[in-house]
Amino acid sequence: MTDQHVVMRLWLLMAVLSVGCTAAPKRSQILDAPVVPFAELFAPADTVRLDSSIIIGAIMFLDVNQEGDLLVTDFIGGSVNLFASSGEHIRTYSPRECLPDDENLTPYSARFAGKGHVVTKDLGSRVVVLTADDHCVSATRRMLHLSKGFCTSGDSLFFLAWPEPWASSSSYNSVLVYSLGLQSLRDIPVEWPKFPRLNRPFSGMWDRSIDCFGDGPYFTYLESMDAIPVRFDAQLTQQRPEFYSPRPQDLQRNMSREEMTAEWQKYLSTSAVFALTSQTRMLLYSNLADRWRPEGVEVGYRYGISVASNVGLFPPRSTISPDKPLAAGYGYIYRQGDHEPLPDGDVGNPLILRYRFIPPQDAED
Repeated sequence: MTDQHVVMRLWLLMAVLSVGCTAAPKRSQILDAPVVPFAELFAPADTVRLDSSIIIGAIMFLDVNQEGDLLVTDFIGGSVNLFASSGEHIRTYSPRECLPDDENLTPYSARFAGKGHVVTKDLGSRVVVLTADDHCVSATRRMLHLSKGFCTSGDSLFFLAWPEPWASSSSYNSVLVYSLGLQSLRDIPVEWPKFPRLNRPFSGMWDRSIDCFGDGPYFTYLESMDAIPVRFDAQLTQQRPEFYSPRPQDLQRNMSREEMTAEWQKYLSTSAVFALTSQTRMLLYSNLADRWRPEGVEVGYRYGISVASNVGLFPPRSTISPDKPLAAGYGYIYRQGDHEPLPDGDVGNPLILRYRFIPPQDAED
């Protein structure tokens, strides 16, 4: 068992013992994250050309492991494929074979888990766990709750429950912990979203509302300024991106779908949290104000990114990007490029652009 897994088990035990005491982490300080050029935080590393013998219709979710392998979920093709860091195809996983009588199972996201396992999830609440060599471990058509996202740490799975808009403001939401066998281990209470009616119908990047770090999972809601640690005893120094502006109110009752969509898009939203490293969180924001639009980029195509150290190794920074990252991990971010032109004139798979994270140079002692 690695040191990270030991730490994870210890804080989980502390969280269980503390249920009923508090569900909100302590926050004592807010640090501004000034906007810097993208190239100051991320440097091009290489381009991954996915094996053209496997056709990828659309990359809906991408996960990476420490070796740089790529786990690609293709929603159009209904497949989950494993590629080496070089782009060589290693394996196609078959989650549908674990629920053979369920025609509606279409994987939308997939993550690496402990002992080489792979966990897939669809748009609803179907979850399948597979071994590294594509054997079924466990599967369910319906989890106990709908989930806004999940992450994995060792042999534990963490699902952020989808908040109910009609619950009282004094309620707690939950992070649901499951084993690789999809046995419920515990529910950890976490703070309630400030705007539950907003968070119920809308989401950011699908299944990116939570990620696992060395000190446990962190999660976000659409109105979040920063990621929120699940650990009850966390004393997180929050970061505030220069482009951040708080959303003034929740959705009103009895709005039409069109009215809700317009209100959602009117203000900045926090779309995702990524474990850039085991100690570094990266957040993605959408719907930035027009003044943050990079020159030459169309309105609507701009994203804000912030990076911060969970343990205070460097001051937080933010940047503007015309493209959203597909994934992040082990010191790299991954973005989707154009489709690769093939020698026969056909169009191949989308290129994966890999960038190396550059920690801010004025790190604090």
